[in-house]
Amino acid sequence: MSTSPTTVRDDALNLSTDLAQAGAVFNDSTRLLDGGLWSTPADSNNQAAYLGMYTTDIHAVLADINAALGNPGDVTVGGNAYTLSSADTAVLTEVQGQLQTLLNEAPLSVGNTHAAAAAQELIHTTQTSVLSEINGDAGLSAALSAASYPSDTGASNVGFESLPTGADDSAARAAASGPNATLAQIGNVFDAAADLAVGGLNHSNLGEFNADMKAVAAGLTHLINDPTALSTIEAAAGESGSAAALTTIHLETVLNQVNLQINDFDKEYAGNPNVAARSTNDNILDIIDIVQNDAALNTAAGGNGSPGTVGGFAEFPSYLNGTITHYQDNQAQTNFWAQFIAEANQINNQLNDVAAGNNTTPGELHSLITEIQNYEKFGFSFAASQGGIFGARFDNELQGGTLLADTKNAVQGLEGILHGDTGAALAADQAQIQAAGTGFVADANDVSGNNVPIGGGTYVGTSTTVEGATSVPGVAQGTVPVAGIASGKTGIAIAQGGGSPSGNNGGHGPGGGHDDDGAAGGAHNAAGGDHHFPVAAQNHFELLWHHG
Repeated sequence: MSTSPTTVRDDALNLSTDLAQAGAVFNDSTRLLDGGLWSTPADSNNQAAYLGMYTTDIHAVLADINAALGNPGDVTVGGNAYTLSSADTAVLTEVQGQLQTLLNEAPLSVGNTHAAAAAQELIHTTQTSVLSEINGDAGLSAALSAASYPSDTGASNVGFESLPTGADDSAARAAASGPNATLAQIGNVFDAAADLAVGGLNHSNLGEFNADMKAVAAGLTHLINDPTALSTIEAAAGESGSAAALTTIHLETVLNQVNLQINDFDKEYAGNPNVAARSTNDNILDIIDIVQNDAALNTAAGGNGSPGTVGGFAEFPSYLNGTITHYQDNQAQTNFWAQFIAEANQINNQLNDVAAGNNTTPGELHSLITEIQNYEKFGFSFAASQGGIFGARFDNELQGGTLLADTKNAVQGLEGILHGDTGAALAADQAQIQAAGTGFVADANDVSGNNVPIGGGTYVGTSTTVEGATSVPGVAQGTVPVAGIASGKTGIAIAQGGGSPSGNNGGHGPGGGHDDDGAAGGAHNAAGGDHHFPVAAQNHFELLWHHG
């Protein structure tokens, strides 16, 4: 009887002659590679550098392969005895040498020198060759397929899971960027770009990656600006009202994050390749999980409505539980998240109140619009004040992504009500602001769910007060609503002013800016625990491992 490999990191790394178990660890290593390995800082705020985790994975897989070849009578796949054929032995012997190559090249691959680029290319070629050779062995492939296991992305994985299938030739890019591009065509190019980033991005492949992302951005822009195409996607999933509006917000969030990749992270490889690698990993995997965990977008991209490894924006091989750890916040960061949560819930309550027909005087609507715009500035400016690995994990939520998409839609809907919309137009405004309110709360829960307050415990996502936003009382300081700018020293808002990323005040990209690593159920839950929310909110939780 088959048994699933353990996905608990500490256990999975133990010596095993089960090839499905070795494959689950190799999957973890593949996911770590997307965007490239990084080593600085080696340990900060409970965040381990990917270089060390990657080499630990490969050492464990090599030890397992050595043990299997040394004791062929003990080999199992998914707990079932497996007799190695001569072809299997030849493949695994080849893999032994390839794993040693990965160990040799990994320390050389960090950075942006020509030598690092050469090491990154060799890692990419070798990692993908291991996958190709094992999955090309009929016996091993069949045995591994029979030992599939549930992963933390929500998709089923097999050991040595293949990368998504994509294409970025000229025809594929033209289809993805055209005015009538489907989400499946756009996702096809995105899959190719995500695969290309395995091992790292550098002067030799960044041009191709950037061109892919620009094709994706162009196609998404056409799709978002085509009401008929959007309506077709949402109607096919049986969505209407705020549920349909939330799917639109998800699509806008994806565009924002693609634009962030193009405008920020791609350029950062030249000056700060460590942070760029971490940022890209977070961003690419978040984008995938947004699409995969929205049933309407999942289906439109070529899936079956549930997270999976086929179609556009397909899931990557998954992390082990424990690879990505919660970020340990300092005082300023604790203050920030507590305020961010509390005001998200307050804004959501106010938006629902307006949608019900209350508090709709011009003065009340103008005041709420200003508060929402200030809330967006609060998130943007605090992230800008932090930088480093904090920024790599959270910029794609706070400096664009869903925060920007939620703000844009909330303001747009409120302005429609302010201008006197009636009938179907008013109903659309009300659905739009309800979806945006759900988004604000989901985003605040998602990102803070990957963090530990300074006093320990967890953040309380339902709180409308700073004091109540941490499970350990009294560790956060501040008030809501916040002003426009956040102090990086205290995390408490100071006088309003300065720039904003919002579409209303100038900033990132067409109608938006940018989102992280993922597993089903909650975008920022890096520990891997599922979030359970009302149906409307569930659709917004793009990924379960936001930062990984």
